[in-house]
Amino acid sequence: MRVHLVAVQTEIQALPYSSAEGFRQYVLERTLSATQGLPEQEPRLVAFPEAFALPLLFWLDTPPAVREAKSSLQAALWLLRQNWRASLGPGILSPAVFYHLRAPKVWPVYEQAFREAAQAARAYVVAGSIFSPLMDSEPTRGLHTQGKPVYNLSLVISPQGTILGRVPKVNLTPHEQGAFLSRGQPGRQTLKTRLGTIANLICLDAFHESLIEQADAAGAWLVVQPSANAARWEGPWSGDPDQIEGEVWLREGLAKKLQKRENLRYGLNPMLNGHLYELYFEGKSGIYQAGGPLALAHSPVGDAFVRVAVELSDSGPSF
Repeated sequence: MRVHLVAVQTEIQALPYSSAEGFRQYVLERTLSATQGLPEQEPRLVAFPEAFALPLLFWLDTPPAVREAKSSLQAALWLLRQNWRASLGPGILSPAVFYHLRAPKVWPVYEQAFREAAQAARAYVVAGSIFSPLMDSEPTRGLHTQGKPVYNLSLVISPQGTILGRVPKVNLTPHEQGAFLSRGQPGRQTLKTRLGTIANLICLDAFHESLIEQADAAGAWLVVQPSANAARWEGPWSGDPDQIEGEVWLREGLAKKLQKRENLRYGLNPMLNGHLYELYFEGKSGIYQAGGPLALAHSPVGDAFVRVAVELSDSGPSF
């Protein structure tokens, strides 16, 4: 079976996030463009970057004062002040109440846009991620939060537009810890699909051996790594300023993690780019096999699609 893998590299723009219809059209256009020209009957998997939907929390149906704030915290506090009565409802005495305040408005926009895009493109879609409490829906309560913790959450959606998994990030960066996020629990990162078992390891998670080992042991053939790397690609590495960020990413990332595995064969790494308040992201999106990239974006900034067709054997890996 031949499967088409597509990494959607995206530079943040304010306009698509300012309205539900704008976001829906943006996601649809990006997904259809990512799959344009692919053979109709051959399966495809499209992955968006980490934090792709995060700007919705700040910019969906909000005034210019929020977009023009000097920091994400300042923007969040402005919205909390304007909605202070509603912010008392969840009973959360920290700035994390911001996510609970915005989730009922933002989550349906995020979910529905990607469900429609997956159906339109007949693709499996990894819908980047958003910062949110776990959301669920049932007839008597409708859409509601499940618990107080807030996670970096990623949706995996089928070509039929159904949600296959709500995947939390396990290992958080200092930025995420400072944003009042909670660690997700291991165990929800692998999903069985008609394409076989795949793993969704959000950014830093794919650098951790334990989660790679779990994905491999679960029989996953693919690791999707939605990423938003808050560093200059050609700048100093945060772990050692004498090394270059992008060089370390390519040397220590998926190409290395896929080596000598029982089942894992490929990695798909879409990267976010651009400014979100005080944060700035860069990175070359890529598709990997053990030992090196199969394809990389030409630039660590701006929009790009990285596409590779891979062959999967029904008989399993060869030795």
